[in-house]
Amino acid sequence: MHITVDKSCLAELRQLVVKTCGGMLSFMRIEAVDHAERMKVWLCVTEPALRLTMDAVMRLLPAAEFGRISQGKSL
Repeated sequence: MHITVDKSCLAELRQLVVKTCGGMLSFMRIEAVDHAERMKVWLCVTEPALRLTMDAVMRLLPAAEFGRISQGKSL
């Protein structure tokens, strides 16, 4: 899944994701967009962590924008 936030919220988002997902987080990728005023964050989390993460982000960072959510490929 990917989430876009203002750069001022990036640290809070990272802490929230790590606290919420713990070991269910496989990776987090961050890319600056809009002249580095906003950050796009890709998360790879397990299925149980998906809803927990979305709920926590919507509650604490209501201005965050959710992008596409896709299922990972099994190896």
